[in-house]
Amino acid sequence: MSNSKRSENFIASHSLALLRKFTKPRRNEIRGAISHIRQKGITTRSEDIIRCNTCVADMAVAASLLEGPYGLKGRTVTGLSQKDVWLGYETQDRDFELELAYLCGFLNSWPEETAKAIGTIEIISGIWNADHLDAAGALLACANEWGASNYLAFKIAYLKHVSTGDDKTLSVLNKIDSIVEHRESPQLQFSAMEHMKESLSIFSIARRHTNTLRQMYAGNFRRSLSLSNLVSTPFSNADGAAFIHRAVESSLFDGVHVLWILWGLQDRFPSLERIAKRILNDDILRQLELARTRLGASTIPDLKNKLRSIDEQDRSLEYYKKSSAFLEFPALARFRNDIDRVIGYRFVIALLPNGTDWPTNPYCNLNNLMQPNSTFDLALHNHETIQIDTFYRTYLFLRYIQDKGQLALLNEYEVKYLFNNTVGLDSLLTEAELQTMHMNASEETRALVSVLALALFRGRSSDPDVDFEYRLKLEDYIIDEFDGKIPDFIEDLTLENPQIASYLSSSLDESTLQKMYRLINSAQQAGEVRKQILTSVGLALNRIDYIIEAEAIETRAKVSGLRKYFDGSRMFVDSVAMSDWLAANPSAYTQHYKELLPQLVTRLTAIADYKDTRTGETHRIPVVEVSNTIDHIVKQIVQEAFREFCTNAEFGIESYLGRRIRHNTLHGVMLDPVDAVIAKPLFHPLLTQTRFGEAISDWKSSYRIYIDRMRKEFLQFKRDGKPSALFDPELDFRESATKRSIENLTQILKISGPEMLPDLVIAFCWEQISPQLDNASREIRIKMSGDVKQSLEALAGKFTAPEQQRVLLELNEAIDTVFSRVASWFRRPDTGFVAASLHDICRIIDMEIGRAESPSIVTGNRLETKYYGISVHRIYDCLAVVLQNAVRHGTFHEDIKIAAISNPIEGTNLHHLKISVISKIDTEEVESSIERIQAALDAAETGRDMVTEGYSGLKKLKYLTKLNLGESSVDFASVGDEVEISFSLKVEISSEEASCGESSSD
Repeated sequence: MSNSKRSENFIASHSLALLRKFTKPRRNEIRGAISHIRQKGITTRSEDIIRCNTCVADMAVAASLLEGPYGLKGRTVTGLSQKDVWLGYETQDRDFELELAYLCGFLNSWPEETAKAIGTIEIISGIWNADHLDAAGALLACANEWGASNYLAFKIAYLKHVSTGDDKTLSVLNKIDSIVEHRESPQLQFSAMEHMKESLSIFSIARRHTNTLRQMYAGNFRRSLSLSNLVSTPFSNADGAAFIHRAVESSLFDGVHVLWILWGLQDRFPSLERIAKRILNDDILRQLELARTRLGASTIPDLKNKLRSIDEQDRSLEYYKKSSAFLEFPALARFRNDIDRVIGYRFVIALLPNGTDWPTNPYCNLNNLMQPNSTFDLALHNHETIQIDTFYRTYLFLRYIQDKGQLALLNEYEVKYLFNNTVGLDSLLTEAELQTMHMNASEETRALVSVLALALFRGRSSDPDVDFEYRLKLEDYIIDEFDGKIPDFIEDLTLENPQIASYLSSSLDESTLQKMYRLINSAQQAGEVRKQILTSVGLALNRIDYIIEAEAIETRAKVSGLRKYFDGSRMFVDSVAMSDWLAANPSAYTQHYKELLPQLVTRLTAIADYKDTRTGETHRIPVVEVSNTIDHIVKQIVQEAFREFCTNAEFGIESYLGRRIRHNTLHGVMLDPVDAVIAKPLFHPLLTQTRFGEAISDWKSSYRIYIDRMRKEFLQFKRDGKPSALFDPELDFRESATKRSIENLTQILKISGPEMLPDLVIAFCWEQISPQLDNASREIRIKMSGDVKQSLEALAGKFTAPEQQRVLLELNEAIDTVFSRVASWFRRPDTGFVAASLHDICRIIDMEIGRAESPSIVTGNRLETKYYGISVHRIYDCLAVVLQNAVRHGTFHEDIKIAAISNPIEGTNLHHLKISVISKIDTEEVESSIERIQAALDAAETGRDMVTEGYSGLKKLKYLTKLNLGESSVDFASVGDEVEISFSLKVEISSEEASCGESSSD
């Protein structure tokens, strides 16, 4: 008998032995499922049948039957890759006690492995206090023994974060990455890394994941590991069941870790100890309790000592994020769980089933909430006397507002203080809470709270009724209190309440301002008001990014003057808004890429002897390796970016489709030409109370139905329930063109550096969507119009009189016109960018600064090269600073000379552009001017000194070039009374320039 046959027989006899352990009512159904699996393999349905138990004893046996060493799933628990762990699951969650019994049955099936896992967790828990190299060695041993697990991914992410720059440690961590096949499936570690990096906002991470994964995982967020890791502990019994199920599906090691975590939370899960002691193997239970007791008596990880450049005001937030790597410590598990029950719950509330209960108790101590910020102390968590910081106050405030009566008692000062000294309320407040705030505020604070609540609510909702109500209330408030002047309203808020002002400014974008008809008269005024809002908030918060955004509005308006033609029918995506979004919402992939790129160098790893067979001589040669590659990281970056490019509600293609559909543009465009034919007086006798008229009426009804199908089924992005959609927000990495595009992007990024990432990623997204747009245009113009004309022929084609045929002919022509116009929406899109040469940009600036009659003299090479994208805005902003400086401080009416050198960066559509501006200064002011310029270049380009400069001088120039190149490229020189100020940028050239390969001659 062959080994495989013997193995099959053994599994069959093992299954039969376990079948007898089920209660009698369950055996027939289990027997049928086993038979089905042996014939056709494991399916979600057959697995659900075996798991569909009502008593814990049956559930434990089901785990052995499915998950054991000879189980029906053929499971292995060691040597796993990250791809093995990064899997969703489709089987149904049972209740908490049943899932706990299933976990215990799973661990009982692997007693030796479970005992080893408990010992390994106890050892590895100490890496926070160990030498980095020793810690990496412990993780390497774990990876060699077990392979990948979610638990190990968090430990690796933590150690990578705290050991940056330690080459020996990173070398060991690279070996671990190789073992767990990190490069092939990097999502697991990056999901963990999101919790380690201070630069990544947990609120923006939560928004990004819930927005992009809502369609796939609504109802049970634990099926996705990236969502599950957002909420590292369970916030209720129902969530606890899914929490256990998630871990079992990931790995045995994660199952052990989850049981360890829950044991530290058993006061919140009262049935835990009873079920575990009943089901779990006595030896495993004893070892777990001993290991937990020893760990509980040890020092709690002092995570703040591992943080670099920590802001003491946010220490509780750092503890919350990094505790996810050390949940085996009971104190950290309890702290994390308390916060998860309030904040983690809100991160995923949009994905929870309707009616999910509020999982924590209210908080009543207003005096604690009103304390000034201090350094958070974990030891005082949940004590009456606490040390509070911004994040911890947010946690307590969200508990406080559960009592509607307490909210009504807050006075205006308390409301403003709490909104100013909390964080992320726009992400955390639920719609019900916002409505409660709106309805239950005191008379003194009602207007302010109403405006704030609706501003935050609008940021969370796409409901046009909410949008309208928000605008109406805000308009009323501004008219009553500030004579209808929005900037005065914002400026008043920013004096004492800058955080409140920032909430409002985030919702008062230009499109919203344009709809505030009682206050704003034109799009131009909306842009100007938006600029004033951003400037006020930026100065109040000392945030240069607000100021840069404000000035970008003016830049955009001026640069758009270069546009000779704009085709309003084309697909439009706001690339500028997407670029801003990419900068404001970096993913862990983006951050790691920016850190990793400088390390893409060869490094010496050994010296080896090499014998030359031709001469017989022995040489000592270096052995080098490329330390890292970024291909797999770039793939994840573009995947997330493309999804947002397609579906983001503010700037994505889906928002464009939504506007076309929601505002009835589609119905109007498709019905008006047809109605015009039918309504012709000439055709009235043919269509009134005739069989031909009835046929045309029937066809028009079917045509309306077809338009609805287009709206609901075709002009959509593919997801569950929309298989006929024309657009797909997911990249297919198996497709050869996509592979080539990613390879090209990776190579360009290695040359260009991380600062060009947003520009290049947006260009990549346009390249990827173009074939989909072409296909949609073709489908609409040919297939869909053909379907409609065919239906017209089927219903009315039998009418052959010349007058009737003329009606049909004109209807067919109208159909062609209609579908051609709709198809034109999906031609190669307008990106919102303008191509411009250096001459074009200089001409605009010369007019702006009053030198149209004596323009700057521009010399250099490639002066007719057209630059493109954000690069045009960057050149304009930088050049405007230097030219304004030359006019303000230079000799009146002297020529200003601009010298430009533009050189292609090989293998890319980028150029390295150096611009020098040469101007003359009055002789007596030369020395003071040089001192002024030198002082500006030596000073920091952010901070209070930029406020005094007005964010518009040479410090701004330094800041802009640093954003582009990673470091400031501003320089200056002086000879006699001439001063030369120069700067360099990496810039994108237009696709037409890149494809034809412009001349490199001077």
